[in-house]
Amino acid sequence: MKSLYKKYIVQMLYSPLSYICCMVFVLFCAANFFFGQKFFSVTGTTELHAFFYRIPYVCILVIPTLGSLCGTSKKEYSLPFHALSIYAAKILCIFTLLAVSLLLTLPVPICVSKAGSLEWNAVYSAYSMALLYLLSSSSLAVFVFTAFENAGAAFCSCALVLAALNSIHVLPSLSSTGILFAPLVRFLSFAWHFDAAGKGIIDSRDISFFLVSAFFFYGLCVIVMEKRRGNQSLGFKRVCFLFVLTAFLFALDSSIFYFRTDVTRQKKFSVSEYSKVLLSEVDQPLSITYYRNKELLSLLPQVRDVDEYLLSFAGESPFVSYSLVDPVKEKKEKMLESAGVYPQNVRTSTDATTSVSSVYSAVILEYLGKTEVIPFAANVQTLEYQLCTRLNSIVRGKMLSAQVLCANEFELEKNYAYIMPLLQSQGISAVQTFLPSKIPGMVEDGNAAIAVPFTALEKVPLVVLGSSSFSLDDSNDLLQFVKNGGKFFIATNPYSVDMTNWEVKETYRDWGVNALQELGIYFKSTLTADSNCFNICFDSSSDRDAASQKSEYIKYSFWPNIPSQKEARDGMTLTWPCAIETEASVSEEEGFSVKTLLATNKTAWQSKKVMGNFLTNPFSASKNAEAGEELGEFPVAVELFRKDAESPSVIVFGDQYCFSANILPYISSEQMLDTRSLDFIVSSVIRLNGGEELLHLKNKNNVDTSLYKISAESLASYKKQTLGFTCVLPAVLLLALWLLIFIKRRKFNSGR
Repeated sequence: MKSLYKKYIVQMLYSPLSYICCMVFVLFCAANFFFGQKFFSVTGTTELHAFFYRIPYVCILVIPTLGSLCGTSKKEYSLPFHALSIYAAKILCIFTLLAVSLLLTLPVPICVSKAGSLEWNAVYSAYSMALLYLLSSSSLAVFVFTAFENAGAAFCSCALVLAALNSIHVLPSLSSTGILFAPLVRFLSFAWHFDAAGKGIIDSRDISFFLVSAFFFYGLCVIVMEKRRGNQSLGFKRVCFLFVLTAFLFALDSSIFYFRTDVTRQKKFSVSEYSKVLLSEVDQPLSITYYRNKELLSLLPQVRDVDEYLLSFAGESPFVSYSLVDPVKEKKEKMLESAGVYPQNVRTSTDATTSVSSVYSAVILEYLGKTEVIPFAANVQTLEYQLCTRLNSIVRGKMLSAQVLCANEFELEKNYAYIMPLLQSQGISAVQTFLPSKIPGMVEDGNAAIAVPFTALEKVPLVVLGSSSFSLDDSNDLLQFVKNGGKFFIATNPYSVDMTNWEVKETYRDWGVNALQELGIYFKSTLTADSNCFNICFDSSSDRDAASQKSEYIKYSFWPNIPSQKEARDGMTLTWPCAIETEASVSEEEGFSVKTLLATNKTAWQSKKVMGNFLTNPFSASKNAEAGEELGEFPVAVELFRKDAESPSVIVFGDQYCFSANILPYISSEQMLDTRSLDFIVSSVIRLNGGEELLHLKNKNNVDTSLYKISAESLASYKKQTLGFTCVLPAVLLLALWLLIFIKRRKFNSGR
């Protein structure tokens, strides 16, 4: 076989088409990722799943082209080699060129890692599975070119078959009866089996599929050649039958007995030890039902991971059962609506059209007559956390809870509209409470039913938004609340903002701030600013001419960006924050130790008043520290711990506006709401509930995939270097190889 392999590989290397195919393979994958996924933009991500997902599709034309270079001819029937050797050599030749092409894409993950964090284990698993995919596809191509004696027909057929096998998994969503054939078409899909490895999941079913299919098409090639050579013996027919039977049984066996391994660093798709302990406490039947309609699998392929994770989660206890239900097919829509589950709209866009589909992806847990619901589970990022919060409630009787109090000029339902829904969606039972001083007025206004003072729920962690409405009695009640063992999170500072003219004024006699001073927490008499800040976009246009609209971006130093840190893994944009000072001796007298929770960049400074006012207008605000202003890293959030306590009793955050529904649209993109500040509230509430282990589950998949290693100033230089390394360099290497072989061949021919 060695001589045959050498013959075929030299034949392919002599053809310029081989190098063109390799170049197309590399450039398509790299260009599609960098430009198709807008890598060099503010939405750029180091997530490489989209890069690997394109490999099967570039192969639709590349593999048939390579297959045509070593197509079967009638002369091969008379070669003194067994068909096994002939086709093994052909398949390995095509596979070699494809493997080299794949190797030339390695600069892509290398360059991406220079811009941000990269999940290298997922990269290794994706490349390994890509090699198996290429081997299987090479075997398929050789079979098609063997089955069709006409080269043109073979090329077209091979391309069509590859296109079909790469896309067949979407058919169930296009047909009302497609769900009946969904398991079959997904089993046959090459792209479907390749998908999981790109996320860092090694599934033995995918490995077996590619190995069996490669072996199957290789065997078919041998059968076709032996038949054309005139082998009609009974022994040959028996071998053919045994070959087909073996392939079928091996494929069946691999689908029944399999393993699925999560190789990611954070074990995104694995059941944690915390969950295993929780499930071991289940001693009665617990049912987990995943309601997902068939369309969603094509719109959001990652929900496949939800199904797989729920299956492995349920497998940790003999008392837990799991079922997957299509609510549309089973007509469960009304039942889900009664449970508080409603269809979610998923938008899909192409170059020509945009469509919106209403889909379900809800999880319902039932145990001893108690029910808990996860309204929408689109991926596994926080799925384990969601499951464990619900299980804690129905198995242990422990529920994350919070009371939310708005104590400034805002209204909770209107100005902090995102907070309550977010807390509830994270499995936290949240209620609104009020300052005790406000209760008599609420009763007089006929709102006695909802007039609950925060002091009535001492065991429920309190979230306080602002403090300008505190009376002296309210501040004393808050201090007594803490002395009685209550815990609270407060977002406040001694300033109020007039959002119509961007003016910041000092609050007169803020009793809430005074209460914090009793605990050893003080606010600076300045505003915190930073040159590393948010760029506000201001639009201007003429009513008579919409085309005259212009956008101006202004770096607003009073909206500083804080860096990634333990309790703000993705950083955060603050709005008019006030730095915090602490007096450890005062805190110790009250029985607390104090720690810094969040801090600014080292480039931050403390902006002083000018003639009694802060210069906070975006067009006149300073971009850098003025002479005499304090420069450095400043605490903007601190926490107080009781002696030997693992969770905090008090968390103080020097910003009451970054959660506001009025502000969040400013600091968010058009496509996505910036929830980093809201996530900080959720994490704080979980910690106040003593849920450190749950918080670990919530954050274990929270990986920063932004291009944080590249500054805006160096982005252009990085872009040139990356494109040169990933696109130009492979092309130059392929061209050099072709020239080298061309020159050697010419010298060889001239010397004959």
